[in-house]
Amino acid sequence: MKIASLMGSALLLYGTWMACAQGTRSTADGVFTEEQAKKGEAVYQSRCASCHGADLHSTDPEATDLTDAAFKFGWQGKTIAEKFTVIRDTMPPKRSSSIDDQTYLDVVTYILRFNKIPTGNQRLEPDPQILKEIVISVP
Repeated sequence: MKIASLMGSALLLYGTWMACAQGTRSTADGVFTEEQAKKGEAVYQSRCASCHGADLHSTDPEATDLTDAAFKFGWQGKTIAEKFTVIRDTMPPKRSSSIDDQTYLDVVTYILRFNKIPTGNQRLEPDPQILKEIVISVP
């Protein structure tokens, strides 16, 4: 009886784990488009580059680099939802949430593409549930 109960519990846990694992995607799958990243680049250059640098290397001692080791350390393994939320809720300083969610997400896709994350065929939408399921995988 105990063995059957343990086996049933193990199968239930395995099934739950598989369901969660199947819902997770990676940026390696190409989860945004080139066009979206280009839109994000235009916004980034006009609103973000003065602090974070035109080449994503900070020009302000208090601003974070968004490329190389800083990108790998700060973005690898996080979800797009995590990074999108931080950027939307804190940038630009004293004017957070000053643009629409889609535009903030386009900026995130530009940062990803600049750091060699592959593009795909489908535009990424600012749907919190979908963004929570996409893990950033740095090449």
